[in-house]
Amino acid sequence: MWRYDDIAIITEVINQGSFIGAAKKLNMPSSTISRRVAQLESYLEVRLLERNAKNLCLTEKGKKLFFECAPHIQKIKASINDITQHNTSVQGNIKITAPVTLANELLNDWFCEFSLQNKGVKLNINLTNQFEDILDNNIDIAFRVGPLKNSQFIGQFLFSTEMVLCASESYLKDNKIFTTEDLNNQQWLLYNSDNNKIKLINNKNKHYHELNVETHISSNNTQILKQACIKGLGIACLPKISIKQALKTKSLVPLLREYTVQQSKDVYMVYPSNKYLSAKMIEFIKFIKQQGINI
Repeated sequence: MWRYDDIAIITEVINQGSFIGAAKKLNMPSSTISRRVAQLESYLEVRLLERNAKNLCLTEKGKKLFFECAPHIQKIKASINDITQHNTSVQGNIKITAPVTLANELLNDWFCEFSLQNKGVKLNINLTNQFEDILDNNIDIAFRVGPLKNSQFIGQFLFSTEMVLCASESYLKDNKIFTTEDLNNQQWLLYNSDNNKIKLINNKNKHYHELNVETHISSNNTQILKQACIKGLGIACLPKISIKQALKTKSLVPLLREYTVQQSKDVYMVYPSNKYLSAKMIEFIKFIKQQGINI
């Protein structure tokens, strides 16, 4: 039975003008080259080459095979070379999905810096709070706020963002908060996933304190809760990374600093596999991991 690479071998024999030349080009023993050509002729029951001590020449059948197949062999070689070159050079496209707020507050700067350092890589970034399927949507990298649900993918932990209990000064003028008991009967601005519960731990004695609260505004969007909190509509529990500037300008004030909020958010970078990663993916993953370390 003939093999596809038999055609490549006989094509190279003709291109080089000898079995020895083809053997050097293909890095194969000349005896193997001769045997493979003979096996192809035997299978096809056709003489493809006329051989003598000095040179080789194509028969009529050999000419037909060579001139019709040689261009396709060259195209295949070019495609393989292109694929392997792209796999070892930092260039090409990376399709990314990330939550809207996480991207706006942090990731966008990382993406821009990576692009400045790797101008051969094109980033296709889709921001959404919907959970996009990585395989169905041909996504290379997904940023997730944990816990992760699917263990079939690689989940690279990046950082945990501290949650801060906060309110505006205008809200605190009418609502004095000095103890955990003061948190009862307040207007709360919470994530949908919080399920009307706030868990606190005392930094000194490590005692837990859990609150069941009534939500005034709930959302899956940090910006909505942040703006509502700044406007004085209630108390919020927000990622510190999202309210750094508001805390600095005192648009928001942290509450009960002797307590730590237990609902920390773990951020992951998720991708399908570690196997056969292209150079662009290796470079992107390495870059993002370093940014996560610097948080």
